[in-house]
Amino acid sequence: ALLDQTLVAGLGNLWVNELSFLMGVSPWMRVGDVGLERLVERAAVALRHSATVAGAYQVTTGSSRRGETHWVAGRARRPCLRCGTVVRMAPEVPNDPDNRRTWWCPHCQPGPGPEARVRRAA
Repeated sequence: ALLDQTLVAGLGNLWVNELSFLMGVSPWMRVGDVGLERLVERAAVALRHSATVAGAYQVTTGSSRRGETHWVAGRARRPCLRCGTVVRMAPEVPNDPDNRRTWWCPHCQPGPGPEARVRRAA
């Protein structure tokens, strides 16, 4: 739902992965079960900070040190910066923009895994 540009424009794959982590939910959790108002507020704060604070562009952890700029995005097989659990990555489903590459920490983000993906009919 977060990648569907008919619902909310502007959230890219990086932000979807990072916001899911920051909210402590599985990236495959139904958006209605997350709380849309809270999610939109969190996204607005993150995007505003990224756009207006020098050196903060797409830095989600608060640290601009190499390898520490994102909680989960791009961190497959590396330890979670919060708990140390290995960050996992589900590859994208070709020709399906709703199922992009996804990173998550299974400990910090409990809930359904990639088996919960909804695939579009071809």
